[in-house]
Amino acid sequence: MTLTAMESVTTEDRCLNGAAILEAKDITLRFGGVTAIQNISFDVKEGEVRAIIGPNGAGKSSMLNVINGFYHPQEGEIWFKNALRGPMKPYQIAYQGIARTFQNIALFKGMSTLDNIMTGRFTHMSSGIFSQAWWRGAAEREEFLNREKVERIIDFLEIQQIRKPEVGGLPYGLQKRVELGRALAAEPKLLLLDEPMAGMNVEEKEDM
Repeated sequence: MTLTAMESVTTEDRCLNGAAILEAKDITLRFGGVTAIQNISFDVKEGEVRAIIGPNGAGKSSMLNVINGFYHPQEGEIWFKNALRGPMKPYQIAYQGIARTFQNIALFKGMSTLDNIMTGRFTHMSSGIFSQAWWRGAAEREEFLNREKVERIIDFLEIQQIRKPEVGGLPYGLQKRVELGRALAAEPKLLLLDEPMAGMNVEEKEDM
């Protein structure tokens, strides 16, 4: 099923007068002979919440993948912070200030909650590999600063009790919260949440 502008895009406006930080203009995405997205146009203003809704297979995740730079549309344009964006790698998108969670959880399962959320800070790390290995001076100060910010996110999400365990052994709902924490750690200008409460029970949804 194809996501089209007329039938599947709705909005929940939180700020109607802010400047648009993201503009999608006439986006069409095809995979071979299958059209996943057709002629989608919308914008997102600063301070605004937007929701893309539709049935399974409608192209919701594909649209987020276009915004995130993972897919490159055959037609249309993406404007971010008033600049036309050409083809970019996902890590370059992250440096631009876009972070996301995934429909299928994408965490480092053998790492702790704390270390997973720390990976969200990589765009804010400037010390070189040798400085980090020596862990003195600027690298040490940078580590403490990023660790402090991550600890604040852990407190905000109320997951202090799972700071040290490997995330692969955590319940599904807590893994979703850790993934959200990693995205928040990047301090993004635009946060993309792909079905952030899918598969959760009522209590977990209320917590989120």
